Amino acid sequence: MRFKEFKLFEQSQPAKFYAIGDSHADMIARMGGKDWVNLAIGGTSSTDPRMLGNISKIPKGATVLVSQGANDTANAMLRANQTKKPPKDPNIIAANVANVIDKVEAQGAKVIFMLFPNGPGRGKSKDAQWYGGSDYQDKVRAAIKGSINVPIIDINGKPLYDGIHAGNATYKEVADQVRAKAGAGVTLGPTTASPGAPATKDKEGAGTKPSSSTPGVPTNDDTLRAGPPFRLRDKDAVIAMQTRIKGLGYNIGPTGIDGKFGPYTVAALRAFQKDYDLDGDGTTFTKKDSDAITMVMTNKIPRVKPSQQQSRIGRRTAEKPVVYDAVTTGRIGEVLNFVAGPESRGYYDMMFGGTRKPEILKMTIADAHKFQLAWGKEAGSTAMGRYQIMEFNTLVYAQRVGLNPQRDKFNPENQDKMGIYFLKEKGLDQWLAGKMSDKDFLEGLARVWAGLPAPSTGGNSYYGGVGLNRKKTSIDMKTALNALSNIKTA
Repeated sequence: MRFKEFKLFEQSQPAKFYAIGDSHADMIARMGGKDWVNLAIGGTSSTDPRMLGNISKIPKGATVLVSQGANDTANAMLRANQTKKPPKDPNIIAANVANVIDKVEAQGAKVIFMLFPNGPGRGKSKDAQWYGGSDYQDKVRAAIKGSINVPIIDINGKPLYDGIHAGNATYKEVADQVRAKAGAGVTLGPTTASPGAPATKDKEGAGTKPSSSTPGVPTNDDTLRAGPPFRLRDKDAVIAMQTRIKGLGYNIGPTGIDGKFGPYTVAALRAFQKDYDLDGDGTTFTKKDSDAITMVMTNKIPRVKPSQQQSRIGRRTAEKPVVYDAVTTGRIGEVLNFVAGPESRGYYDMMFGGTRKPEILKMTIADAHKFQLAWGKEAGSTAMGRYQIMEFNTLVYAQRVGLNPQRDKFNPENQDKMGIYFLKEKGLDQWLAGKMSDKDFLEGLARVWAGLPAPSTGGNSYYGGVGLNRKKTSIDMKTALNALSNIKTA
């Protein structure tokens, strides 16, 4: 007899949060979890009719995260670069952004605004000029701040994955702040505060109450959620939950009972929920899940044999490489090999976490993109393929190199094309022509790929500490510079 046949629990509809706006809003909704409704459209401006049309789908009383203005600024600078005329007045962009917020509030919704960053990739290098200069970015940001009257989360200063977008951990922190502002008793800090730094005494690890009065047993209004980030105040509750799940025979992975609700624990919990016909994907642990465990352990419902025997997250398989060396030959192929070594060990079928999925090589790029979105919810990052391309870049870069995501495959040849485009953005042609130093070229590559050492950080990863990225890289800066020098002079 399966668990649902007992009909012991009423179906409950989780609170919904909504995202409106551009790719920043899109990523916040993705990292926020299943209680978010994603109405954002990557690449959209504040006057895009598609985005404005999505506002009508927001119900009264909802909490809405809005992020707009970044693409307006980019487009203004692109036109300025093309026409050699001054860019659009920042106050016009600010007025358009304020109009979006007004329309959302007219739906009877509560708005929280995320202000786009003025990051290192915006206007500070030739390959990013079209995104606009630093001064213009600051003027637009200031104009927006002065034109809206809603809470603001400013991610300025956070390390950026590609000079434009923050890492998944930052977007997860923003989603958590929105959730807190919606009624969890934690207030947002000032507009200059970093995500994850509440202004009240409810900071992580200081003066907080545990997630429930009984460790590992959530109340009706409290739910444990998978990280990263891993909340210190939830550690005891997660340890208790891991202990109970493991006691039922589910494998929580090599990290063991560590108090972190990570991908191994997600895999075990998801298997339990599936075995007992519970709703859920393993990323949240609710009172319903806790009660089900109790009933299984007290023999009030029949115990089933665990379907999950070994977590696949992070496990390295013994399969032979699909292709180790780049399909592309010559010096460009060697640069691709240089990048791929620390990123994917050269495997075209590598997913974040060290797991290989050969099936992605036979998928269309669009289908592979869907696959990586699902993978990211479980593993904590959507990095995929030989060059560990993030989901917000997959379709964009495929189109930039002339591929059709609906028709063309995510095969080695096409992955190389996308990888080469990244290299060219960071000065490949100039470097090969001797017009860019090895050090400057390495810096550009390190700002795309976290596995490479960045000269600006003394040889550490440019994204060390962001999300799941380590500070130290597997290749030191001297070795990296020597490798580039050898490739260039070969």
